[in-house]
Amino acid sequence: MASDVKCSVSSCNYWGKGNRCEAESIHVVNSVGGGGVSMEAGTMGRQEQAGTSAETACRTFKPKGL
Repeated sequence: MASDVKCSVSSCNYWGKGNRCEAESIHVVNSVGGGGVSMEAGTMGRQEQAGTSAETACRTFKPKGL
């Protein structure tokens, strides 16, 4: 498991010195199709596969100041 997670989103509450994520855990989801859950017949509840990093989203993100 990675112990040195890099992040360059400076507006995130967990963004730390040296572009390190300081969250206790990281939650990444597939962002394809509105959250990654396919509603097509025969695929109910199954996650679609991401093909690029742009098709993923960090659910751990929390804006600074909240």
